[in-house]
Amino acid sequence: MNNYLRHILLPAVVGAVIFVGTCLINPNDVPNMPQGIQWDKIVHFGMFFVLSAVSLFDYYRLHNGKPRLLRWILWGFVVPVMYGAIIELMQKYIFQSRSAELADFIADVLGSLTALLIALFLYKKVRKPEKNLSL
Repeated sequence: MNNYLRHILLPAVVGAVIFVGTCLINPNDVPNMPQGIQWDKIVHFGMFFVLSAVSLFDYYRLHNGKPRLLRWILWGFVVPVMYGAIIELMQKYIFQSRSAELADFIADVLGSLTALLIALFLYKKVRKPEKNLSL
């Protein structure tokens, strides 16, 4: 049980930081960035990339480098994407100082998807093929 808590703690902290950043901080308190770039979308992408990357890495370590692929994708991609959807719905219906945007959710999905694709690529590269010995 202690092993599970250790590997859940970092993704939970990252998730809490995302919640505070997207729901509790007033948009007027965010510093102005140079015009011409959608900084908000880049931040969403980055936050969900980090959340998924941390979740994927911790799940990989929890299972000693041999995660079950579908569960790994569930915890490292599907759960963060659902979390992003819930945050956008909370911004629309609960937090009056914030607004929900489909583009924010798309940036969340793309950040999580990028982390998943990198993790799958690295997993295939690191995983050593099992040799079949035939007699």
